[in-house]
Amino acid sequence: MRTQYIVALAAFVILAGNAANASAAALLADIENAIMCECDDKCGKVLINCNCSTSDKHRATIEKQIESGLAKEQIIQAYVDKYGEKALSAPTKKGFNLTAWIMPFAALIAGGIGIGKIIRTWTGKNRDISEGLPGRNEPALETRLGGYSKQLQSELDKLES
Repeated sequence: MRTQYIVALAAFVILAGNAANASAAALLADIENAIMCECDDKCGKVLINCNCSTSDKHRATIEKQIESGLAKEQIIQAYVDKYGEKALSAPTKKGFNLTAWIMPFAALIAGGIGIGKIIRTWTGKNRDISEGLPGRNEPALETRLGGYSKQLQSELDKLES
């Protein structure tokens, strides 16, 4: 009976250690997705996607900070304090940076409205043009082309004679 308790306790310790490692790995991945790599060649990649030696140093630093018990926000803020706001992979949602979040949607809406107006204008012009086509309004066509058809007929008669 005593050995069963020892085995159960050992299994619990192993599983608890694995859970802590899994949560630390997930936290590391979240932080790496939130910040950009600050390597010397300015690759412009998110830290999780960068494979340079500088990114390895940053990962080691972040892992040490996680082990010391710092929260995700604290680690990211320390990184921003050191490298500036450009180190974030996405702009903050406050102040002037809010325009980076709003402008793409505003541009899509404005473009949609503009394209709608252009289509309405084009279809309106086509409607005006189609009113004068044959089969649509025969008397209007006859009055506009009446003089030409008389001239054509008189010239054809001259050719025959």
